[in-house]
Amino acid sequence: MNSTKSFSKAQLWGVELNLISLLFSSISPVLNKFSLTSLSPVIGGIFTSLFAAGFVLITIIFRHQTISWHSFANPWLWLLGGTNAIGIILQYVALSLLSPITVTLIARMYLVYVFVLSYIFLREKIEGLDYLAIVLCIIGSFLISGGCLQLSDNGWGIICAFIYPLMYAANNITAKHLVADAHPNSVLFYNHSTSAILLLIFALASGTSFKGFSSSAVAFNFGGAFFNGFLSLLLFYTSLKFISAGKANIVRAIGPVIVIIYSAFFFPVQVTHSLILGAILVLTASVIVTFTKTLHR
Repeated sequence: MNSTKSFSKAQLWGVELNLISLLFSSISPVLNKFSLTSLSPVIGGIFTSLFAAGFVLITIIFRHQTISWHSFANPWLWLLGGTNAIGIILQYVALSLLSPITVTLIARMYLVYVFVLSYIFLREKIEGLDYLAIVLCIIGSFLISGGCLQLSDNGWGIICAFIYPLMYAANNITAKHLVADAHPNSVLFYNHSTSAILLLIFALASGTSFKGFSSSAVAFNFGGAFFNGFLSLLLFYTSLKFISAGKANIVRAIGPVIVIIYSAFFFPVQVTHSLILGAILVLTASVIVTFTKTLHR
């Protein structure tokens, strides 16, 4: 009985951390909307990774923790940063070739990728009601996105749209593996620092221009890095110590709802029946994830 209660408290704590993480990460799309007016996606990614790595490093210093620079020889850390960097690049390539609606809807495959990868590599089992939560989450996400898939004849764009959520899913699975034996602060620092290095190499190799961006765009990017790259991801990585990667990402499906709420303060948002129904479905999925194991243990 005591183990059941402690497990339930741990799971609830993991969900709570995830929800707080979403409140911070959902600010980022609004800030990035302003920052990308003069920053290219790759340069924006480099700045975000550098700023976030700096925030984490300051936290590590204040908490008297240490970073082992020899750890950069660990291939898992480069897999962590590499999947993040590739995901960033492919996401923006997809957005440049396809409509935002198409990219958003194809990206719903992310949840499927997370459960498949967590089952293969982390041996996390999918339980009975988890299947219902996955279905509700995917349907709800489609409804929130508008439910209108617009496929074009650009095969490369479609391929990128299917691969980039796979990269983000692999990044989360790698983070879940690493936080089992390391502090989330360290894992987050390695994630951003290796991502910045790889994105910088890509920018130099592709001839990306480092000129013409405004100080206001950098300031908005700085804010996005603080709320999403630092606070949100630190809370998310910490939550992975208490709940499975699959369940954590079902909870994060609420993200678009929070983004819409934040966006309403700056941009016109049309509240439709499909949006309301989609929000109800993803919220229901999150409730199922929160209490499933508590009820069955």
